[in-house]
Amino acid sequence: MVKLIDAIHRASPFFSFVIGLGIAVILFHRKYESVTTLAVPLKDAADRVVKADGKCYRYRVEDASCESSL
Repeated sequence: MVKLIDAIHRASPFFSFVIGLGIAVILFHRKYESVTTLAVPLKDAADRVVKADGKCYRYRVEDASCESSL
């Protein structure tokens, strides 16, 4: 019983550190926003034919207007 109390007394700084680190992570985390971008250069994507599910698709590059998300 005395050894258990002594072990708890020696381990309390470690557990305090872990709990403090968890609280710091919760309070000071940053929100990351993922942005979807085209992974292939436009020159490579123009007029490319891809076969998916038994159908062939041809990619076309054309200008388009974007709506403001603000």
